[in-house]
Amino acid sequence: MAKKLRVKEYFVLLFFLVYMAVLVFATLFTHNYYTYGQSSNFILFSSIRLMLRSGNSFLIMKNIVGNLLLFMPLGLFLSWLLPFQRMLIGQVLIGFGVSLLIESCQFFFAERIFDIDDIFLNTIGALMGFFLFRLLHFLKRRCVIFYSK
Repeated sequence: MAKKLRVKEYFVLLFFLVYMAVLVFATLFTHNYYTYGQSSNFILFSSIRLMLRSGNSFLIMKNIVGNLLLFMPLGLFLSWLLPFQRMLIGQVLIGFGVSLLIESCQFFFAERIFDIDDIFLNTIGALMGFFLFRLLHFLKRRCVIFYSK
């Protein structure tokens, strides 16, 4: 049984590394047609409001929903791989830290936009992954208890 768990952990770790590679590629090496060069936004909710007011469904989905969904796997993987990260504050700090690192790299190396709203949405996305993990873990325990009676 212990050997099967180790194999499962290796697969989860492998998927996590693939996810991180995709995350880095998607955020640093893809071209955004609406980006006009290096700039920054330090006013929370400014770009979110701008996108919502535009009424452009594609822009809203790509930026708001995309930033949330892009970081959900981070919360899931961290909760699975690092049991001490099953605490809420750890998820917030790591989600914020990874997003801050990516946004800084976008600004300094990719000459793109540093956006505080992206950091906010990415952190919320990581928390959504954390809560999804907690929900799945709870349901798994409930099903085991239910079927063992």
